[in-house]
Amino acid sequence: MEKFVSVVERKRKLFIALIMIFNILAFFGLLKLRLNPDFKVFMERDSKYVSTLNDIEKYFSSSDQMSVIIEMKTDPLTINGLRKIKDIQKKLENIDGVASVISPVPDKIPFGLTQIDTTQIDEKTAKVAIDFIKKMNMDNIIKKNGKFYVQFYIMPDKRGTVKRISKLLNNIPHYFGGTTYLEEKISNYLLWIVLTLPPIAVITIFLVFKWRLGSMWATFLSIVPAGIGALWTLGFLGWLKGEVSILTVLVPIFTIVMGSADGLHFVSHFMDERKTKNNRDALVEALRSTGVALILTTITTVAGFLSLTLINSDAIAEMGLYGSVGIALAGIATWLVLPPILINTTKISDDKNKESKISTFFVHLMGKKAVLISLLLVLLFLPGIFFINSDFYMTDIYKKYTDVRKNINTVQEIFGTATPIFIFFKSKVDPVTPIFANQVLKLENELLKLPEIKKVISFYDVMSRVNEKIFNKKGYPSNLGQVLLLMKLMPDTYKNFLNRKEKAGRLIVFPTKISRNSLNKIESKISEPFKLTGAPLIMKEMNEKIVPQQVKSLMFAVGMVFLIVLLRVKDLKKAFISIIPISLTLITLFGFMGYTGIKLSIITATMGSIVIGVGIDYAIHFIENYEYNKNKGLSIKKAIEISFMHTSKPILANALGLSIGFTVMILSPFIIHTYLVEIIWVSMLSSSFMSLTLLPTLLRYVDRKKEAKVSK
Repeated sequence: MEKFVSVVERKRKLFIALIMIFNILAFFGLLKLRLNPDFKVFMERDSKYVSTLNDIEKYFSSSDQMSVIIEMKTDPLTINGLRKIKDIQKKLENIDGVASVISPVPDKIPFGLTQIDTTQIDEKTAKVAIDFIKKMNMDNIIKKNGKFYVQFYIMPDKRGTVKRISKLLNNIPHYFGGTTYLEEKISNYLLWIVLTLPPIAVITIFLVFKWRLGSMWATFLSIVPAGIGALWTLGFLGWLKGEVSILTVLVPIFTIVMGSADGLHFVSHFMDERKTKNNRDALVEALRSTGVALILTTITTVAGFLSLTLINSDAIAEMGLYGSVGIALAGIATWLVLPPILINTTKISDDKNKESKISTFFVHLMGKKAVLISLLLVLLFLPGIFFINSDFYMTDIYKKYTDVRKNINTVQEIFGTATPIFIFFKSKVDPVTPIFANQVLKLENELLKLPEIKKVISFYDVMSRVNEKIFNKKGYPSNLGQVLLLMKLMPDTYKNFLNRKEKAGRLIVFPTKISRNSLNKIESKISEPFKLTGAPLIMKEMNEKIVPQQVKSLMFAVGMVFLIVLLRVKDLKKAFISIIPISLTLITLFGFMGYTGIKLSIITATMGSIVIGVGIDYAIHFIENYEYNKNKGLSIKKAIEISFMHTSKPILANALGLSIGFTVMILSPFIIHTYLVEIIWVSMLSSSFMSLTLLPTLLRYVDRKKEAKVSK
């Protein structure tokens, strides 16, 4: 460490210049970033649902669907109502990004063997059109509570469609439903979160760190490396990928959360040493006592994030990769930024010479009390693990006050469904033939018998209704000639549901609710050549396969951390002891989630990485400091006392700072971020408590037994 400090002393300006260059490059990379709100980022690799969704996009130019509900005071089934519907339809079709619109009033309505053009409606044709719509009974014009609601189905092919539709319908009460709407609103919310909440969180964390450390300058320096690491990570993302997803947007927050721990320990130790030494000597001594710990904590936290790459999801693997990059960069920044500044600083002063009441409280809990409390926590929270619910879907993301939740609830209340799913098929024969059509209609009838299905829309049921209207015969036309005639009479129905050239088609299915059980019941009715797909199915697949994989990855991460610590301490018992705090914290965390009903999702499950990363950091810093003091010839009791004195301040500052700092996420429109706040508080309180009470208790027990054996 002496040589490193000498290099810093000689090349201080070079260090600062390199940091400035890296910051500038990162800033320009940051400008290249864009938000990707696509829910398919959650998918499992080689997902059958995503493959089917891609087929729909291939044959129909759009794989997504969006409902737009218009509230009308005028009865839609009047001449003025029909004209208003057609006017809105025309405006929607002219919006950039709208591939097609399925209107409750078709452009062409068959009248005998001729057609009525509803875009040129008059008194005579209006009566025919109204009679036809009533006969079709498509459930997309509803009267409820004295108001009329008209539902349009829109197939978008470009992002930003929701914003353009909202602008168009600014003076008309309207509501949205469907995956496209959810994704676009997520994009808006993410942008708001990125621009507002992290700065508030950093300020809050700063104030807590200041309260614990005392010195304003020391507090600032503690956070700087993590902040620079987050900037470098975003710049790296910008240059390499150019986008952040719903998951990777959390990477800079994770970098600040976990990266600040090393800065805190380093600056805190420097402050302690500076009380009796000059800057250079204090820096050397601080590096001797914490340098190895800084490297180890970076490696173990990187290992925790890299464990996420084992999960069969590109999005989670990316988050694990970029999270590990962020932690590594924060670790590098700690070594590049702090020594050149601290070696010449004159601003640091310790205003907190009095012993902390919180630290004193933790000291009194060491020994049997720590063991007893830890055992009670495990016994209390272990059963909660069996109550964990992983049935997580898109609509679970939003808080009740958000426009999205209000829209979803309104659409659900009026039409009994909000988020559709799709059935896709490729037939071996012409899909309009009566034989194949009846096969589809048989499937529809089986689905409609399920209480989980509100309605199904397809080319075939529309043709069946038209056949009954024109030829007075129930069901699908019995011969191909009649089918082709009806298709000419209603061409807009044909193009939205069939690609006859490719012998491909799709059905839109509206479940009454989205859950694992309801989707499984629906899927049980599906067999070749039909395939079920849609964002809810992708999320279900994630719940069933990816979340359990995440739990396994956490166990792998704990094992990796154990091996890394073992290589350092070369003591099996101490390596095992080091992972006890994080292992017990994980039990407490998942038990808490089970009891409180916090769903285990992709986002909440990744908090395990924070628990492992921060929890093991606390343990490593304590063990390293303890071994350092013991190697100086101090007794076990004295080594523990001094180690506690040096590490308790940064550990508690970090735990409280992160918990209070993360509390600002309550302001987020996402309910999952409120869950993260609860998870952070439970994790930080548990890991800091066990690292400062149970860990030293176990270390003292192991070393005393070792000394007793040696003395014998």
